[in-house]
Amino acid sequence: MFNFFRKNYFLGIDFGTSAVKIVELTLKNQKAHLVNYGWIELGLSLDSNGKEVKLLSFDDKLKIRLKDLVKRMELKSNSAYVSMPGFSGLVVLIDFPAMKREELEKAIQFEAHKYIPTPLSEISLGWDFVSKEEENELLGKKNPARKVQVLLVAAPNKEVARYESIVRGTGLAVKAIELETFSLARSLVGDDLGTFLIIDIGARATNIMLVDKGIVKVNRNIDAGGNEVTNTIADSINISKQRAEAFKKEGKDLLNSKESSIIIPTLEMIANESLRIISAYRERGRDARIDGVILSGGSAKLKGIDEYFSKTLEIRSSLGNPWKKIIVSEQLSSVVKKMGTSYSVALGLALRGIEEYQRS
Repeated sequence: MFNFFRKNYFLGIDFGTSAVKIVELTLKNQKAHLVNYGWIELGLSLDSNGKEVKLLSFDDKLKIRLKDLVKRMELKSNSAYVSMPGFSGLVVLIDFPAMKREELEKAIQFEAHKYIPTPLSEISLGWDFVSKEEENELLGKKNPARKVQVLLVAAPNKEVARYESIVRGTGLAVKAIELETFSLARSLVGDDLGTFLIIDIGARATNIMLVDKGIVKVNRNIDAGGNEVTNTIADSINISKQRAEAFKKEGKDLLNSKESSIIIPTLEMIANESLRIISAYRERGRDARIDGVILSGGSAKLKGIDEYFSKTLEIRSSLGNPWKKIIVSEQLSSVVKKMGTSYSVALGLALRGIEEYQRS
């Protein structure tokens, strides 16, 4: 028997570096509504009953906890859209002369070797045209002066299989897996036709991406994030890491105050890489302007961080709002406000489900 009532529910599972977050949305009157949400903190050593799990791998422990969470959430969905961390894969934009599709596919395989050090047999490789107009108008017309832009996405087969195994262990089917880069762009920028720099500061890593008219044009990963920010604050004002983590969200401005400002090397590193991306983009021409910087991730709640990046990058920076197009019940509005950008990836995944549903 078919479960037709489940077709209008969309589940996103974000495998972050410090937690797994789940969001379930439904579509009513062409608007996305929040149905359910949940999370698991990583660093797992206990099962769902609070007992220590011995002789199990990290992934097996995660399966136990995730299965328990899925059961408690009483999800309406029976399949999920799943993310992988941005540093797990590769996103690159490549220009090709206009050619027939069969020739282009061979050219992409050849070009991929320049960017991917491992054998392509070990890689899940995907690509798409940056512009559908380019696809329709240029493909098949052999004119070397004309170019077709292709977005190449690659991820190790082993990692893709790993996340599929974890999710299927909960009883859910995997609808699709994508790099969190695209989930972030979908929830924070969506169909906005401007050009934005997204800085997503996760616990372990930072993802910086340039999104132009909804398309990811540049993607960089820095192997440093919120954990290093917390450590610097703890060492600078001589408090515990636990207090420093809370201070990041509720304390005073440590970045811009003349009396008590501190230098946080991780933020300087992120700012410097962002400036390089911005500079390279602006070299394209006079019309290459960036409309704003969008901050995301747990450390985006650090007081004064928007002002810090606004001054350093000389572009207006603000905290992203992945909930702006989501209808939330009055009872959950205060909870959602506290969650802020931490559910950006999970929301972006569920929104992909809604987009595909609307196109079908």
